[in-house]
Amino acid sequence: MLEVIADGAAELVLPEPVRAELRRVLQEKFALGDASVEAIVGLLDELAPEAAKVPERVEEVSGDPDDDRILAASTAAGAEILVSGDSQHLLPLGQHHGMRIIRPKAFLAEIAG
Repeated sequence: MLEVIADGAAELVLPEPVRAELRRVLQEKFALGDASVEAIVGLLDELAPEAAKVPERVEEVSGDPDDDRILAASTAAGAEILVSGDSQHLLPLGQHHGMRIIRPKAFLAEIAG
């Protein structure tokens, strides 16, 4: 997926709540150390240097306040697609205010065409 973004076929919008969630997942689920996590986040920061801001009002829609913040920031940034592996809170929504929510595999298949 990073290759698709680096090639300019898609634009990466990385809200701060996503950065925080990414750090947590990389450490807890993949057991990566701080240096590895920061290297990955640093690469993503280069691809998406401006973090999307979370609006003051966050709609409660997913059942998870952190995911609601991700939805709010992504929508406010004008994202057309939210790519997620969260099958508990985000993927079941399917879409949010016109922004589609799909798995990484589905996103790559769309880009491949």
